[in-house]
Amino acid sequence: MSGGIGYLALKTGLWAKSGRLYRDILSDARSPDAASEALLRRILAQNAETSFGQAHGFARIQTAEQYRQAVPVQTYESLRELIERQELTGERCLTAEQPVFYNRTSGTTAAPKNIPVTDSALARIGDLQRLTAYAMSRHTSVLTGKVFSITGAAAEGAMPGGTPFGSASGLLNASQGRLVKRRYVLPAEVAGIANHDARYLLTGILGAAERAVTCLATANPSTLVRLMGVINDNAGLVIDAVAKGRTPAGLDVGAMNADTLLRPQPQRATELEERHHATGRLRYADLWPQLAGVLTWTGGSCGVAVANLRPLLPENCPVFELGYLASEVTGTVNLNPHRAACVPTLGNAFFEFAPSEEWEIADRSQKQGAELLSLEQLEEGRDYYVIVTTASGLYRYDMSDIVRVNGCVQATPTLAFVQKGKGITSITGEKLHEGQAISAVTSVLGPRGLTPDFFIMLADADRARYLLYLEVPAVQPPFSDLARQIDERLAEENIEYKSKRASSRLNQLAVKPVIAGTGDAFRRQLVAGGQRDVQFKYLHLQYRHQCAFDFEKRVPSAEDPASPSCA
Repeated sequence: MSGGIGYLALKTGLWAKSGRLYRDILSDARSPDAASEALLRRILAQNAETSFGQAHGFARIQTAEQYRQAVPVQTYESLRELIERQELTGERCLTAEQPVFYNRTSGTTAAPKNIPVTDSALARIGDLQRLTAYAMSRHTSVLTGKVFSITGAAAEGAMPGGTPFGSASGLLNASQGRLVKRRYVLPAEVAGIANHDARYLLTGILGAAERAVTCLATANPSTLVRLMGVINDNAGLVIDAVAKGRTPAGLDVGAMNADTLLRPQPQRATELEERHHATGRLRYADLWPQLAGVLTWTGGSCGVAVANLRPLLPENCPVFELGYLASEVTGTVNLNPHRAACVPTLGNAFFEFAPSEEWEIADRSQKQGAELLSLEQLEEGRDYYVIVTTASGLYRYDMSDIVRVNGCVQATPTLAFVQKGKGITSITGEKLHEGQAISAVTSVLGPRGLTPDFFIMLADADRARYLLYLEVPAVQPPFSDLARQIDERLAEENIEYKSKRASSRLNQLAVKPVIAGTGDAFRRQLVAGGQRDVQFKYLHLQYRHQCAFDFEKRVPSAEDPASPSCA
């Protein structure tokens, strides 16, 4: 697939703008600690006269070790007051350069986190996004056609001082040049539609109307699974909109004139209708048979959504890792998508690492005095918590994320996201991890040929057991030994779980099937509570008392003949 003149122009631009950055990262990768310390010195020098810089003696710090001794490990809550004061008053509390935007995300408290982004930091995020596109064009054919990319809204509101907040990726998407915008199926304005249902339906209509998509991209793969569900639930409306070139009457898209994005395509609509009639369900393979790759998160709990996504794709369509990206930092860039060679962004953030086992048992005072590790001290195959320092005012910031070293480029370890640190439960000292729960469930269901639409495992301390709420397709295999098999697999995954089960300090896990649509209902409740829809994610492992959703109401009654036995 050649991609035509438009693709050649795009590729030429990418290679001209990002080829040098690609070579610079490879050069820094030969000595990552030296490159990291050089960046740290620049950040400290630039911000030495801020309130935080003066309080912690930035002007006197010359080495990473001095920095660790001078600055305690921070959380968002320890920086919140300074972040909010600088935004409201303009006082240089954390950075000499004023933030021009705030990345909003959910936090550990009811109040959201507003992550400051300076103008120069925003430019670096854009550079790294283009570098990802450069690496994709260098190693794959995904950019030869149209790009179907789903991002967050560019601006969702304004801070008390007037600075906008929203999604930095959405902001950059909205500011793309005309050449790039022509390659994208979805205009940036679609991400700003407030009505979630209308936004998904319009997104599905615009996708169904475009045949030439070769790249499908979004941060969370669950968004893509949900989108295809919306398309199928509204197949008649979608196909009719494609045929007539008009959106459904009453579609709540705000001030947008969505009909200008469509043109009548009766032949395309007939093709979609025939495909839908043949199987009863549309897939991405039906919409875009030339789809050359999906760029999304594949690690941690996203692995479950990826498993649900794969059957919807054309045969042999690869799913590429997007990289370790967070509201606080663009942590890695995938230099070779076929290898998932996700290299830390050495010129973007200063990284420190704590071995996961030690960090999880340390109390707050121990963490403040802990000896953290540099990139060159990491070991392949081991898991680490990530602490970052950025030019936008996050200093020794505990991301509460666990990454695993899975290889190297030059002398720099490559990193894969494993899970959020808080995805850990313990009823009697077993310290079960979300990754272990996911592995146990999927390894037992996989051989049965079953991929769950949704599942969550809750630690029920009152009954000293785990409850697995499982939403499965209508056609189900036998469930007679499911609870026992998953329980045994958890014991294999976690030696403390095995010990507690053997001593009867933990009771056997219980499996509870839930009715269709439970996962969507859970998602809606979390979004209504403030979680951002595009970045939606949930922990597959939680404490029952901390989970506000009532899953018991979604469990079919024992008298229901359609309810499988999962005890």
